[in-house]
Amino acid sequence: MLRPFLFNLRYLRRPRWDSGLIPPELLTLIGQLPAGRALDLGCGTGTSSLALARAGWEVIGVDFASLAIYKARRKAKTAGLRVKFLKADVTRLPHFDHPFDLVLDIGCFHSLTAEGKAAYISQLERLLAPSGYWFLYTFLCSPSAAPSGPATCPADLEFIQARLTLLSRQDGFDGERPSAYFLFQQKDLS
Repeated sequence: MLRPFLFNLRYLRRPRWDSGLIPPELLTLIGQLPAGRALDLGCGTGTSSLALARAGWEVIGVDFASLAIYKARRKAKTAGLRVKFLKADVTRLPHFDHPFDLVLDIGCFHSLTAEGKAAYISQLERLLAPSGYWFLYTFLCSPSAAPSGPATCPADLEFIQARLTLLSRQDGFDGERPSAYFLFQQKDLS
């Protein structure tokens, strides 16, 4: 339980990842998809969740940092938006009554252990509606160096693509770190 405690400490101030900015890639995606049910995994203080709600989505945001959830709820109330925020571990999510049309992850998956990533992906298959989308922003393993810090490596991507269909990938850099936005879709099980 040290990790949630340490993340909560970071939310006493503004952690570097909590810029308050909505990624343009997410705004583009929101403009392309009809509003539906969305799940924001690792939602932090709710910036992306609130953007989805403003666009007409029914949104649930999940984070294991209770202080982040508190701040997200406060932001939603101030904005007059209805978003449900839950304190939960993304590797052990509660049962939801209905699947989601969109699952969003802006920088959570890459911070998980190998076991956590496997558990997360198994749940993702359960959480996504048929033809549902998973929008992922992640740091990538550097091709020239051993992983240092949070990252999604080629083996992680192979594991994901065995379960979900890759629709798009947009590579970039976050400072010096390679990163990418991915859009995956639930495989057609028929």
